[in-house]
Amino acid sequence: MSTTEYFLSLESLPDQNIQHPTNPESTGFNRTFIRLIAIALIALCMAVVLGVRWSNFTYYWYQPFVNAYSIAVGVFIISRFVLSVFYKPPKDVGIAPTVSIIITAFNEEEAIYRTVECCYSVDYPPENFEVIVVDDGSTDGTLREVSRAQERWPQLTLVSFDRNKGKREAMAAGARVSSGEILVYVDSDSFVRRDGIKKIVQGFADPTVAAVAGHTEVANVAENGLTRMQQARYYVAFRVIKAAESIFGAVTCCPGCFSAYRRSCVMEVLDRWLNQHFLGVRATFGDDRSLTNMLLRKYRVIYSGEAIATTIVPEKHRKFLKQQLRWKKSWFRESLIAATFMWKKPPLAAVAFYAQLLFPIVAPILILRMCLWLPIANNDFISPMVYFLGTVMIGLMFSAYYLFWKSDRNWIYGLYFTIYYMIFLVWQMPYAIATQRNNGWGTR
Repeated sequence: MSTTEYFLSLESLPDQNIQHPTNPESTGFNRTFIRLIAIALIALCMAVVLGVRWSNFTYYWYQPFVNAYSIAVGVFIISRFVLSVFYKPPKDVGIAPTVSIIITAFNEEEAIYRTVECCYSVDYPPENFEVIVVDDGSTDGTLREVSRAQERWPQLTLVSFDRNKGKREAMAAGARVSSGEILVYVDSDSFVRRDGIKKIVQGFADPTVAAVAGHTEVANVAENGLTRMQQARYYVAFRVIKAAESIFGAVTCCPGCFSAYRRSCVMEVLDRWLNQHFLGVRATFGDDRSLTNMLLRKYRVIYSGEAIATTIVPEKHRKFLKQQLRWKKSWFRESLIAATFMWKKPPLAAVAFYAQLLFPIVAPILILRMCLWLPIANNDFISPMVYFLGTVMIGLMFSAYYLFWKSDRNWIYGLYFTIYYMIFLVWQMPYAIATQRNNGWGTR
């Protein structure tokens, strides 16, 4: 499987991921017991994976390509977990720069009011922040809800397009009318925790930092199995992958859900970013990853694990698969662009980046070989079983990591997502590469 793809509140708003027990001592005991189980699961999974991987060394020259890939994946996974242990969020040095919170919205009547409410309820000096909503030509009741919000917060700024222009245009419009030193972008279906703004701006105490990715979890996690899978996936993607990248100041994507940018740095690249073309076609998706990429050439981009927001994720498989295809298209495009300069970053960050570029592309070929070619051509049914066992163990290890830190029932869904990826998502990558010039399907 592709490890890249795998990884990859307000006080008045309940956090569905936090438990509120009545017996702290009992809870403390239970949490300790759960963590011991998680550690045992991780140790068991690592032992099985190492046992499986050992054959890659022993019989390396029988299948050098497959064995090299398997060894590289194992090293990459271990390196991410090891590096994430050394991650530390930006220190709270007490800075409070002026902030412009920009919410871009398109047909979000059900969530936009709550998003605005969260922004105005943050624990941050009122004189130091403004909230801007950019309506991207919504055709539902989004404008009505924003008007209702303006009645409660008259200082709320609204920029409204007469037609849909796309998120990138909306983000740029928000940046142009903003006055803050820091631009905080929040999706219209995302909800910033009370201390989120205070936490995320601390990273800008370092003048070499141009952007800070916040930590995002799933607001509608309890909806169904698909949302639970996404919760487990989000958590590991942020706490492991982004944490490891942040050590080197090389976070490759600041999520649209909740991220902050130094305004002066954004204005340097705004026109070039707004008019980006790839293969002769104007880029109309992957806006957040593209902006991160342009800043990463010259500046550091880090992750703040203490700056937290929740977001509403797809609840239906069709919508989720369309989202994933769109993300894969932008990931491939921006990874190729980043490949031209990532070699200048610290060696460990550069090697990890190029490995992540290779894994998702090779994964479909390897799975076809394991599951079809070997059984049919060589009558080999053992290799596919061993490969599947190793993949399940990796998925279970990710789940155990989630269990260790979160201690909730969603932990097993990390394993389910691994299997879901192998069955469905892995096959999107070839299609995403083949249809790079098609900006229409799946962008809305």
